[in-house]
Amino acid sequence: MKYTCNETFERLQDYLDRELSEDETRLVDEHLSGCGVCAEEYEFEAMVLRQVQCRVQEPIAPADLFSKIQASLAAESSAA
Repeated sequence: MKYTCNETFERLQDYLDRELSEDETRLVDEHLSGCGVCAEEYEFEAMVLRQVQCRVQEPIAPADLFSKIQASLAAESSAA
């Protein structure tokens, strides 16, 4: 059995997330090694995923923000 482009495309996200069975992973690998169009799509999706992972790991808020929010909520609840 071999995957078609549609079957491979439908599984790319799970493939990137390593959520496929061994057989499904092998079938996607085989398809990607022989199909330039799907391989390009895979590379694009993998790049997007890497960029999202990098952004998620970057601190967005100041380190003391959480403690300030907790203090504000505590003050608000004691005033009520």
